[in-house]
Amino acid sequence: MGMFQGMKKHDAVKTDAYKAYSSNNDRNEQLPVSLHAADKNRGERVIVVSHEEVIQEICRHADPTSSARRKIPNTSITVLHISGPDGHWILEKVGDIGHLNED
Repeated sequence: MGMFQGMKKHDAVKTDAYKAYSSNNDRNEQLPVSLHAADKNRGERVIVVSHEEVIQEICRHADPTSSARRKIPNTSITVLHISGPDGHWILEKVGDIGHLNED
């Protein structure tokens, strides 16, 4: 989260940097690492470990019409597929914790 690291959300949202970040409508600009990894590893399975806010941003990129923000549980699994020549992102599941109930 860069400069927001260690800040409480209610403090971060008051900063000019957060206001600029949240007003930016170009979602692709905010995902350069994810987009690069997706392009570089076409046809392969890639595992990414990240924080909730990054996962939420990836979910918004995959489904930009969804305005629902949800809590992403720790150690949960989110699965998305990137397909076709245009690299269309398809969100399969978000915040799945079914593996935590297994023996």
